[in-house]
Amino acid sequence: MATQTDRELVELAREQPVAGFRQIYDKYWELLFNMALKRLQDAAEAQDLVQEVFMTLWKQLPALEPRDSLLPYLQVLLKNRILNIYARNEVKLKYILQLHDDLATSPENTAQLVTLKEVEGLVDKAIRQLSPKMQQVFRMSREEQLTPAQIAAQLSLSVQTVKNQLSRATEKVRRIVGIHVNPALLLLILPSLTHS
Repeated sequence: MATQTDRELVELAREQPVAGFRQIYDKYWELLFNMALKRLQDAAEAQDLVQEVFMTLWKQLPALEPRDSLLPYLQVLLKNRILNIYARNEVKLKYILQLHDDLATSPENTAQLVTLKEVEGLVDKAIRQLSPKMQQVFRMSREEQLTPAQIAAQLSLSVQTVKNQLSRATEKVRRIVGIHVNPALLLLILPSLTHS
């Protein structure tokens, strides 16, 4: 049974969904988990993502065509979910950073000044925890407003490497800030945004 090809496993899964799916799951779970973990640097998030991939596979089993290798198909499912997480996290981080910039340029009351200093401190602390190269790429993007192509040219890196660094940096900063931001703190900031 262990020597079955992916084509045979898909055919088995269409005839005996539970048995076939279990073998596909056992064959690919660890590989997909390691791929997700490398990208996300968060074991729980990587595990959730791989579970989503297999849930999608389970739903698509009846229509899934037999193929020589399931890996490219599973990698596409995984990649799409990782890109969705990157996009969501970038939006969240941009919101926090925009919030920071809005407060820096608007009149603040005492509570908002405390809030601004705390958020600013969290963002700076998070950036300092990045690796030196990732920190450099992130600061060039955020502080110098350089595009990935401009950063790549200056640092002699590929544009894709810069994009990957920015995505990972954004995720790490978001995670660190997200752990420490007090919901009550955000409630103090939110009213200032309604006037912008």
